[in-house]
Amino acid sequence: MSGLYPPGRIDRIKSRTGCKTCKVRRVKCGEEKPSCVRCSSTGRRCDYTNTATTAQSAVARALPTSSAESRERRAFEYYYFSAAPSLSDALDLDFWRGTVLQICRSEPAVWDAIVALSTLYEHPLHPGSRATYQIDETDRLPSPRSRSHREALTWYSRSLRKIQHQIDQGLADYTMALVTCVLFLCIEILQGNVKAALSLYHRGVQLLSSAGSASISRIRKAILPVFLRVATSAVVINGVEPVLDRQYIDTSGDAFTSLSDARTALHKLVADWKMFDCDCAALRQVPEASLHIPRPLQHRRDTLEGNLLAWYRLFCEMPEVSKSSSPTIAEHHGVIATLQMTYKSMLILTRTAFSATETSYDAHEADFADIISRAPTALAATARETGQQPPFTFDMGSGTPLFITALKCRTPSLRRRALRLLRQAPHVQGMYFSQSASDFLAAIVAVEEGGRDCSDEELSFTSVIARPGIVPEESRRIFSLQLVPWTTAEGDKRTALKYSRRDLIDGKVQVVNDVVVLPAPSPHRALSIL
Repeated sequence: MSGLYPPGRIDRIKSRTGCKTCKVRRVKCGEEKPSCVRCSSTGRRCDYTNTATTAQSAVARALPTSSAESRERRAFEYYYFSAAPSLSDALDLDFWRGTVLQICRSEPAVWDAIVALSTLYEHPLHPGSRATYQIDETDRLPSPRSRSHREALTWYSRSLRKIQHQIDQGLADYTMALVTCVLFLCIEILQGNVKAALSLYHRGVQLLSSAGSASISRIRKAILPVFLRVATSAVVINGVEPVLDRQYIDTSGDAFTSLSDARTALHKLVADWKMFDCDCAALRQVPEASLHIPRPLQHRRDTLEGNLLAWYRLFCEMPEVSKSSSPTIAEHHGVIATLQMTYKSMLILTRTAFSATETSYDAHEADFADIISRAPTALAATARETGQQPPFTFDMGSGTPLFITALKCRTPSLRRRALRLLRQAPHVQGMYFSQSASDFLAAIVAVEEGGRDCSDEELSFTSVIARPGIVPEESRRIFSLQLVPWTTAEGDKRTALKYSRRDLIDGKVQVVNDVVVLPAPSPHRALSIL
């Protein structure tokens, strides 16, 4: 997609998911559920077509019939019935099984991307067991590691060629180009290629920046919320500037009209927090006695905290939240729990942003316990019918708040509970690799509780979980860390944890930097953590 430039023709795909009444009246349906605004405001009965039956027939119409394409047909069926529901939550099915499905019926490039994504989803490469964070690698297509991987790369390459041909011929519209960008991004993440995923994100941003206001208004509902979550994942994982123009993110108003709107607003605040946190990084290296908070940073912190509190007030006023015990919205329980976990973790980090001691987090033990208490609900929502978690979810989900809890909560029982829950999460959430994170977080716990001279066994997840643990003193608590490639004296490729802590030396609080080599296998990519 290196040549992704938007042509003039836009949005040929019409929505087919409106209510029956609006279709009969030949008016545009807002698709609000259970009753759309047009019907409810005029007193009309609002009925929706059985979307499952309609969509299944659409799948049948979209499938190729050639015996040579049987594996493609099988992959497409798997996408619709298994991958798409697992990729998304209850708020996103209209995109993954609506917008994407509609476009693929007329766009071969989207079809090829779907079958490639589906194949990788059904036969995951388990990037968490290898160098998960290799964003310093090349972003070219990797060598196939299995027959299914080879087929997926073949379809992916074919999709890339087709979209490039359409772009060269001026036949690609914004909707199709952005949908393929999202699908390509998922394909790269499933292969552990975060660098390529970030590159695709930036190309998508370039595409959006070149779109006119008419184009933006047409894709705002279907695609922009999805792309915003890509932006949030990119900034949280790698500190990438959230370069999406604020015109795309309307978070104004005195109420949220839907859980999707609430999630979009919270994701914007998460991105704001990360950029604020990056600007605060230098302060953490300043000993407590000389710590000075610049006024602009203080103002940003106060504004961010105020915005988070305002978000939560509006969130709690939503009927879906205040009446979350209602059986009619049970499918939203996981979304609500995840948003509550994310909000609480962001509020903790915002309120402790200028603290010169890690013991400041101890005052938030009840907040950490609240995050942990909501995690089972969030994880149950992402689990498949078998009880197993999918290899990848598009949203960052519960991974980030559980990561923050395991990193900053020093109560041994709560910390280990957070580690166990993180281990149970989907392998990859957004661009966040929860399985690998649980391994190096366990090593952090071991170092804080036992010192840097731990054996490989003592640093392991299994060993840390088995020990009752202790509350580490301030001088052992890590406040900044980085994972870097490391070569041992024997020539083995490993990963090292470079970290900083504060200690009282000669009567003065000083920053102490240290390194511990982690057990293999581990990610081999420099990664700044929170």
